[in-house]
Amino acid sequence: MPRPVRRGGQMRRLRRLPRAPDCGSSQPMDWLLLLKGILIGLTVSAPVGPVAVLCLRRTLHVGAASGYASAAGAVAADMIFGTIACFGVAAVATLLTEQSTPLRLIGGLLLLGMGVNSWRSQSGDDLSDSPTALAKAFGSAFALTITNPMTIFAFTGLLAASDIVSHDMSLEATVTVVLGILVGCALWWGGLVVIGVGLRRWMRQHDFRWLHHVSGALLLIFGIATLGSILIF
Repeated sequence: MPRPVRRGGQMRRLRRLPRAPDCGSSQPMDWLLLLKGILIGLTVSAPVGPVAVLCLRRTLHVGAASGYASAAGAVAADMIFGTIACFGVAAVATLLTEQSTPLRLIGGLLLLGMGVNSWRSQSGDDLSDSPTALAKAFGSAFALTITNPMTIFAFTGLLAASDIVSHDMSLEATVTVVLGILVGCALWWGGLVVIGVGLRRWMRQHDFRWLHHVSGALLLIFGIATLGSILIF
């Protein structure tokens, strides 16, 4: 009970200030959630696929700007999937699952078109670092990643296996995991561009011709495999 204090001949009571909550104990858990999110982001992004081929080709031929634009598109799409998985937006996840066939059809056709374009390119004239080309690089990488519904299953499976997301999880903790996924994805794709920039210094002009053929062939293979998966699954 607060003690009375005499001031100016009148009795007044001192108000007891509310005690600030002790947040120190939750800080280690936040860092642990962030680290788990980073590992999940790295794990989902790491498998080499068509977007990685696209990102490397653009980095090797044009430079870091085109590579980072492609990487940003992939990260943006991965973040959408990761956010859906973390917040448990079941309606969106179900919709993506139900529409997996048309999404794979779109992705497969995109891959075939990009593969043919890359194979036929003799000097990489389809690539540049102009603002319009960078916007196209971002959009194409985003489209290829977002039309792969298997990514949502990868995020959901990893989150369940690591026992991170639960029904009583706070908003702050969920946002921490999403932030970790963003950092993990950015680390992988940014690192891939850095590797491409390093390799670009060792390449000579005549090496770019086989680069376009190899990347085109890989994109065609990925496209055929994506379309073939519609008939199998």
